Amino acid sequence: MIEVKNLTKRYGSNIALDNISFSVEEGNILGFLGPNGAGKTTTMNIITGYLSASEGVVTVGGYNTLDNPNEVKKLIGYLPELPPLYMDMTVKEYLSFMYDLKKTTLPKDKHLDEICRLTKIDNVYNRLIANLSKGYKQRVGIAQALIGNPPVLILDEPTVGLDPKQIIEIRNLIKSLGRNHTVILSSHILPEVQAVCERVIVINRGKL
Repeated sequence: MIEVKNLTKRYGSNIALDNISFSVEEGNILGFLGPNGAGKTTTMNIITGYLSASEGVVTVGGYNTLDNPNEVKKLIGYLPELPPLYMDMTVKEYLSFMYDLKKTTLPKDKHLDEICRLTKIDNVYNRLIANLSKGYKQRVGIAQALIGNPPVLILDEPTVGLDPKQIIEIRNLIKSLGRNHTVILSSHILPEVQAVCERVIVINRGKL
């Protein structure tokens, strides 16, 4: 589903990624494990097409991220470490806005209802995002990644800053999503990756 070949990213003289290669099979939950600053987010940003690589090739579903960026973006739901939420919107307004932004063709009300049930945010659907707990904000971020039912989910540190109960809830949600999606989950916490992922890639100082 995802192929990363000889990926290198330089910022001036600093090498953030140093010739890394890996693949992710369809339907897998892959853990991307490493300390802060190891290169996890840089790799994810290149896979999603947000950043360009200095060298190397990334393909998602057979599409090259440089040659076919729009086709790749259609296949990916992305949750950055800081969810891209609009605090002055209600959950309903925000998800409706993201649905339109992604030009989703699935039946709108039914699709958003299903996502809200899956992420367990239906009870806060009409509340302002600014008034939600961090755990619920994280769930809304995952919900926006699921809009359009993309086959690939990329989740960057999805449980950072959550309390233990919220962490368990998000872990269970990710495991359930892995039944129908290919998932890449980044973390610097080993027990988290062990609890959720079927396969682990360790990265440190830009090297696997």
